Amino acid sequence: MGLRSDLLRGALLGLVILGIGGRLLMRVIAHMEGRVPAFTLQGSTTVVFVGTVAGLLSGLIYHLLRRFVRQPWVRTAAFIAICELVSWRGVHGLLPLPQVMFMTLALVYLVIVDALGRHSATSLV
Repeated sequence: MGLRSDLLRGALLGLVILGIGGRLLMRVIAHMEGRVPAFTLQGSTTVVFVGTVAGLLSGLIYHLLRRFVRQPWVRTAAFIAICELVSWRGVHGLLPLPQVMFMTLALVYLVIVDALGRHSATSLV
């Protein structure tokens, strides 16, 4: 239930959900918009790396909130609100449907991080 586990959980889930999932979502959006999807190793690596770093930062935010906010529902609401606002900053220039799709992906990630964080906290008690 320490900092290390929160950072590791955030980073690993960020790699899979935000990084790899975000790259797959980019491909879906390209098809939806009628563009020919392009794949480069450098671009895909960048997206996966950014997803992992975003996950690491959200793990830090989760840890700080868990440490200082005692009410679980307030902690969850604050975690989701803070991280979704940061996510919004990254997608605000996209068309509306891709914005919603990326914000939903971020929300799924955040709910999973919170659920696993709650589970790890209760399994240690």
